[in-house]
Amino acid sequence: MKIDDLVILVGGRGSRLGKLTNITPKPLIKINNIPFVEHLLLKVIKFKFRHIYLLCSYKKEKFFKKYHKKKLNHSKIICVDEGKQKGTGGALYKLRDIIKKNFILLNGDTFFDINLDDLIKSDLKKGNIAKICLTDIKNSYNNNIFTNLELKKNLKINFSHKKTNLMNGGVYLFSKKIFSYIDKRKLSLENDILYNLILKKKVIGKFYSDKFIDIGSIKKLNYIKKNNNFLKNKAVFLDRDGVINKHDGYILNYQNFIFLRGVKKAIKYANYMRYLVIIITNQSSVGRSYMNEKQLTLIHNKMKNELSKSKAYLDDIFYSPYYKNSKYKKFRLLRNDRKPGNGMLKKGIKKWNVDINSSIFIGDSCTDKVAANRTKLKFYFKEKNSLYEQLKKII
Repeated sequence: MKIDDLVILVGGRGSRLGKLTNITPKPLIKINNIPFVEHLLLKVIKFKFRHIYLLCSYKKEKFFKKYHKKKLNHSKIICVDEGKQKGTGGALYKLRDIIKKNFILLNGDTFFDINLDDLIKSDLKKGNIAKICLTDIKNSYNNNIFTNLELKKNLKINFSHKKTNLMNGGVYLFSKKIFSYIDKRKLSLENDILYNLILKKKVIGKFYSDKFIDIGSIKKLNYIKKNNNFLKNKAVFLDRDGVINKHDGYILNYQNFIFLRGVKKAIKYANYMRYLVIIITNQSSVGRSYMNEKQLTLIHNKMKNELSKSKAYLDDIFYSPYYKNSKYKKFRLLRNDRKPGNGMLKKGIKKWNVDINSSIFIGDSCTDKVAANRTKLKFYFKEKNSLYEQLKKII
C-alpha cells in the first residue's frame, strides 16, 4: 500500500531545555543554521510523501509562517493547529477526518535515520494497529517512556518484567484505525494509547541499529550541534552523458537515449546504500535552441520511468542550459552553473543538506573533475566497465 501521508509532532515546548525554548520551540532550534525539524524534512522528502503534516501548538505561528502550504520537492507541507496542547496522542485528533489510509508518524524532537521505505512496504494486516521502530536504550538519556520492551518472533511487542535494552525510537507506522482510539482531550500516545494496544497484542515492531538521537536535553543538543554531519545526507552525484547514457552528440529525443551497462543496477545499489542519487548535467542544447526545456524534461521523465522499472530511483536532476551566445537572455545567465563551474553542485548540496565528506561525484570529463574539486567533493572518472561494479568498490 502506498503511503501518502507523513505526520510530524512539533507541538511541544521542550521545558527540559530551559530558557532555550522561551522564544523558540524545540523543533525549531537551529543545528548548523538549519531548524532541527527542517533536518528531518530534508531526510524524508526523498520518499515522495504527498502530504507532510506538522502538528503545532506551542509558538505555532512560527511554524505556519515558515512552512505552511510550502512545497518541498514532491511533498506539500501542511501545518495543523492542535489548539491547546493535547499531548502526543490528543494532537492526532485533528487529523481524524483528513487522513484516510495508513500513515507514518515521527516525533519532531528525535532523529532516527532509518530507511522509511522499510516502513512504507510494511504490512499491518491481521488486526495490527501500529508498528513501532525500536532502538537501543543506550542511545537516549531522557526517553524513559516505553522502555523494557521485548520483541517476539511473530514481531509482536510485549512489556518485559525484566530489564531490556529495547525502547521506542519515535517512528511509527499507523493504521487509520488508530483514530478510533483517540479522543478530543490531552492524551499521551505512548502511555494512553500504545500501552493499551500492546496489551491487546495489536502492535508489532522492528529493531533498527541506525543512528538515533533526541534533542530533549542540553547534553544531547550540544552533542548534535558539534556533530551536525550526523543529520546530513550522503549523495552520489552523476554526470549524465557518458555516465548514464551513451554520449554521441546531442541527445535531442529519447529514441537516442541509450543506457550504459550497469547504470540501473548501480542506481538501485546506491538507493539501497542510503545515498541520494543526483544528476548534474550540462545541456547547452537548450541554450543553443536545438531543443527546449519541455523536450529535455520529457527525456528525463522517460529516463526516470525506465529506471523505476528496475526499482532504481533518482532523487533530483540539475541541468545547465547555459550558452553564452544564446538568443534568449535567460540562457546566458548563471554561467557558473555550467561545469566546470560548480553552481549546480552547490545548489544540490544546499537543497538536500548533503555531507560533502561522505559524498562522491562520478563524471567522464575534466570539466566534471574541476567542478568537483571546486566543491571539495571526491571525484572519480567513469570507468569503462559497469557503473555498478565501479560504484560497488567506492561506497
